[in-house]
Amino acid sequence: MERCPPALPSGRPLCRPARPTACRRLSGLLRRSGKALLFGWLFCLCAGASLPVRAEGPAAAVPAPAEEAAPRSGPAATSKAGESAVIAWEEQDGLAFAELPLPLPEGPGPRLAVVRLPPENFDFVLCAVGRGKHPPLTLRQWAQREGLAAAINASMYLPDGVTSTGYLREGDYANNRRLARRFGAFFVAGPDDDALPAATIIDKDEPDWQERLARYRLVVQNYRLISRDGRILWKPGGPRTAIAAVGVDAEGRILFLHCREPLDAYSFAEGLLRLPLGLRSTMYVEGGGQAGLVLRAGSIERDYAGRSAAEFLSAGSIRVALPNVLGARRRAAAPEPEKGVGRR
Repeated sequence: MERCPPALPSGRPLCRPARPTACRRLSGLLRRSGKALLFGWLFCLCAGASLPVRAEGPAAAVPAPAEEAAPRSGPAATSKAGESAVIAWEEQDGLAFAELPLPLPEGPGPRLAVVRLPPENFDFVLCAVGRGKHPPLTLRQWAQREGLAAAINASMYLPDGVTSTGYLREGDYANNRRLARRFGAFFVAGPDDDALPAATIIDKDEPDWQERLARYRLVVQNYRLISRDGRILWKPGGPRTAIAAVGVDAEGRILFLHCREPLDAYSFAEGLLRLPLGLRSTMYVEGGGQAGLVLRAGSIERDYAGRSAAEFLSAGSIRVALPNVLGARRRAAAPEPEKGVGRR
């Protein structure tokens, strides 16, 4: 470590004779901090600003959706590109799966993985480390442990590694009871009345949204990407990141959506609306290296992991451990009624 010069040109000592050690420590700290800042700046520049969207607390540095400003009309009302495309669905065990490029204005974009889940065939469950004493698990481990046909991130989470950034509960278990003011979408499942949808997304613009939330066993709050009337509620541009999302289509089926390659959220939503998915409300659940999707249905096995800034030259990692996961579990087939035995 460099020593402090004995004196300034004026002859006044630079460091007090009684405190040379403190001065040397301060000099070393400043030098190390400067190197760290320079390294971080160069790293972000090389990564092409494809940083994952992560929450760092109540004042999370997440790109603000356009709902905070004037709502913008999505491409559903202005562009028909890609709507004539036919999606080659692969159907097994009551769900449908497809992988295809997102149609963007400039041409085919990154590939999108879609799992379509009819609520009549699946129960949607929350897998959370807050319920037990085991550490966070990967999506693959959650699926194996809980017998899930499909699993995706439930939400972003706070630095404690457990708490969701938005409201999150299932039954008697509450992970976070605070309603996030800026999050406008709620995935719900398990109603208290069979007349209600078995699973859907409730939009915060609906006048009775709070009353409806109370009717469901499972509630997961996140940012909206697409409103129920087909508007993109996100600002164009912003960070480019892998994205995991959950949506509901016009027939009430739940869609788990995943794009591994970095893409800004507005372009992602724009591409979704250009596909013949019949999407209605859609919510963002995670971005970057934490964004994942797992599928286990019959002979179909898929593991998707998003690219992160730390892995921008690799294929991402399926080994990321997650505290809260939204899973779809295949409902047991109802037993066929026994044939009645007539009286003789």
